[in-house]
Amino acid sequence: MNAKLSPALVIVDLQKAIDSFSENERNNLDAELNISKLLHVWRDRGFPVYHIRHSSKSEKSPYHESNLFEFKDMVTPVDGEAVITKSENCAFAGTNLECDLRSENIKELVICGVLTNNSIDATVRVASTLGFSVKVVSDATASFGINGLNNKYYPAEDVHWLFLSNLDGEYCSVASTMEIIKKT
Repeated sequence: MNAKLSPALVIVDLQKAIDSFSENERNNLDAELNISKLLHVWRDRGFPVYHIRHSSKSEKSPYHESNLFEFKDMVTPVDGEAVITKSENCAFAGTNLECDLRSENIKELVICGVLTNNSIDATVRVASTLGFSVKVVSDATASFGINGLNNKYYPAEDVHWLFLSNLDGEYCSVASTMEIIKKT
């Protein structure tokens, strides 16, 4: 299969910073392992891979370049894999991601990473609006619990599934790691 016509794996914000991002609980503690499985399949098949990393403007953020900016070890890019640095929540905002994908004639994206309710949500919505066919990997994405403005606590699992449920059908299709591997 021609790699240029293959789906691109887009790994969003899987940096060491995620381990220090929130004091609230996180769901999908195996997300990194599942992303690593996807990455190995993409590499074995010669499919395109895009690593998105967040560079926070705030020096206090764990995602600031002076803090825990590096990619997690199990998903470190190798030669030939694109690395896109963003400073907004969406991987397309202020980056060359769209241009790079179009120059490679990529029409389908498989998106994974963190956080489901932040950069994943924003990136999926924009990708869909730009005309890309998008799949989000449910067990290769993760959220943290959120303290709501209404004084309610929303557990990470609820946040995760609420955002995926809101995206599914209109902006993307949601599938598990194994479902994606079997269909790719």
